[in-house]
Amino acid sequence: HLLSYLYYFVSRNSNFPAMSIEERLESLEKTLDNYHDEIASVRSKNAELETKNTHLQDKYLEADEKISELQNLIEMNGNDVTKKEDEVDGDEGDGSTPMTPNAYTFLYTSELFSGPSIAGMVTCSIQYTVFSLFLLDLLNTESVPPGVAALVRVVQVIAIIIAFLVETDTLTALFAVIYREGFDEMANSFNGFAPWKYYVANFLLGGQGLLGKVVAFYLIIFADNVFDLLLNFTAIMFISELDEIVCFLAQDGYVGKKAEALAKQIEEVKFPRRPPKGILRHVHLILYGLIIAGAFVAFGFVAFEQASQESLAEFVKVQFGDDVDPTLGLFSGCYEKNITFTFGGWDSWDSRVQYVRTQPDRGDGKFDYCLDDGLQTWVFATDQSKTSCDENVALRSAEERSTSFDLLDAKGDQWLLETGNAISEFQLGEIDPSRFEIECGTISVKGDTTSSTEELCPIMTVDVDAIGFSGSHDWSKTFVLLENLNSEVVQFYQRPVFIGDSLGSEGYELLFFAGRRWVLASATKLLTDKTENDDPFNMENVISLFESSLFWLLELPTEALSYLSEPVDQGNDRGTPLGLQWYNARYADGVAFPFADISRPVDASFRCGKCNSRTNPCLYEGICQDDGTCTCSHGASGKLCEINPLGDGVCNPFFNTAPDEYDGGDCCVATCSKTNCGVGEMNFAFGQSLPWNGTGFPNCNDPSMVPLTIYLETQIVKNPGTGFASYTVELHCEEADTTPMRVALDPSIVGT
Repeated sequence: HLLSYLYYFVSRNSNFPAMSIEERLESLEKTLDNYHDEIASVRSKNAELETKNTHLQDKYLEADEKISELQNLIEMNGNDVTKKEDEVDGDEGDGSTPMTPNAYTFLYTSELFSGPSIAGMVTCSIQYTVFSLFLLDLLNTESVPPGVAALVRVVQVIAIIIAFLVETDTLTALFAVIYREGFDEMANSFNGFAPWKYYVANFLLGGQGLLGKVVAFYLIIFADNVFDLLLNFTAIMFISELDEIVCFLAQDGYVGKKAEALAKQIEEVKFPRRPPKGILRHVHLILYGLIIAGAFVAFGFVAFEQASQESLAEFVKVQFGDDVDPTLGLFSGCYEKNITFTFGGWDSWDSRVQYVRTQPDRGDGKFDYCLDDGLQTWVFATDQSKTSCDENVALRSAEERSTSFDLLDAKGDQWLLETGNAISEFQLGEIDPSRFEIECGTISVKGDTTSSTEELCPIMTVDVDAIGFSGSHDWSKTFVLLENLNSEVVQFYQRPVFIGDSLGSEGYELLFFAGRRWVLASATKLLTDKTENDDPFNMENVISLFESSLFWLLELPTEALSYLSEPVDQGNDRGTPLGLQWYNARYADGVAFPFADISRPVDASFRCGKCNSRTNPCLYEGICQDDGTCTCSHGASGKLCEINPLGDGVCNPFFNTAPDEYDGGDCCVATCSKTNCGVGEMNFAFGQSLPWNGTGFPNCNDPSMVPLTIYLETQIVKNPGTGFASYTVELHCEEADTTPMRVALDPSIVGT
């Protein structure tokens, strides 16, 4: 209808020629299509303009923020600040600072004793407990090794750097406590936030980080190999990162819904940066740098102490077993530290200390460390000119010790000869420098090497209860200290030399120590062509022998030593041969020093010949004098009255007891075997005292003796011219026949 009306209107008021209705409709449709296209074009341009307008508004806002940021930086520094400085201070490019995602953040962003708060407390407790136990165990069971290899030293430095750069809990806590950024934002974002919880949580975080670094530092300096260092260090780093791990687990929902929501909220919350001006913005870095510097100063001190080898023992004392090789005993004794470290090439950092003999004239031995691909352990050489890895070294430890810098590490090892045979015994110990003179120097006879209260005995006597030393000649029973012309005791191997109190057929007899055992020898076989005078009967020659540096036991002729004692260890070393078992010497082919032949023991031992009322009294009621000599009683004799008078034909009432076999039988006629038995013992008979002592046994107490009954007949036959009367006496022995006897009696005796 609209089109019809329009046609009518146009046809009446237009001068256009008349058109058919179809033509008119087609023309109108084209016109409408053109209108629609124009409207769509206008709308498209309008949308494009709106997009550009929005983009321009965003650009304007971004530019406005940049201008504000630049204004803040200009006000704070007075000049332009680079993008790199912004990143150091935590700027992510938008002027905001994110919160630190760790379990300690839960402590001040959640309600007390809520699920997230408890998760933070548990994490904090685990870290502090583990670190504390670790530190206590290290301090109680470990110690700084005396040295480490160069590779270990490099790894130690790297580990310290990693510990401070990777584990930054202490730095984070310092930043939070010093600058306190985001207080208002956190108070608005978290209902459980409180300033006191903020400070407590960050102090705990900083303390945990510092404690972890202390533990890591001790682990680093206590390690002596790369494997243990990396293994323990990795464990400490894991415990240090436990608070971050708990936070990440909370974000994934493993710690509860509340902890998950709080962890995600912590990750999203950001607050504007408000750094202070000037150097104050770097206070946390300065403090953290001081901590790092302190750690490296402490590490440098430890490294210097290790390199200087000052912590190692100054002196050691060694006892070699001589059952397999008897010459090793001569090298027993004291050894002194000899530092060989030099600041040279890479290999110098792996060098070990040597220990050399304190008395080179008693053996040129040394302990050293062999460091090569085939053998990394401690060795002992009898010649200091040999290298530490020489194939002809006398001994080596059976244990490979690639990380050892201390000889005392090998004191419990099995030690092997160059043939591969193990020695029977090896004792190694440190000597306190204050006791060096006592243990290794000149021994004073006024003090024992092992006890400050016991004196060294100056007189050795052979125990009378033993058979004693036997052989080609009779050996002395007593040996006294050998003194030089200055009245000084002559010593050998830090022990006094004793000399026999009588001259033997081979000169003076000498008792002295040889490093491992005491030996007994005659001067004739000890004096060689290296001494100025070989007269064994000359005391001065004997003294000069032991004071000469040329006297070396491995150069003595065969059969020079006659007897050897049992081995002397640190446990039974009394400074003298008291109480030791003795053996005959046995020389083997090709061995310059004899074995102690345990198949031929000697029934002999030494006792101290100087009395002491408390420790070494005189025997048999003898009296000890002030000069150490004994005044003996009851017929006893000897230095300590140790020689009793049993069996000497004289009845001594003190020994007339069963333990002493009734004075060795001297008190009874049937058991006495000497020609002087009973002489002068009778001074009382028949109930009256005799005018002079007669022969008899008035003190026969032996219960094995049989009693006698004596009968006198009434018939008396006088002997003319003598003044004596002869009586017939009958002896009636129990359970025996009657024995008639004629006895002459003195007529002056009155009695029945």
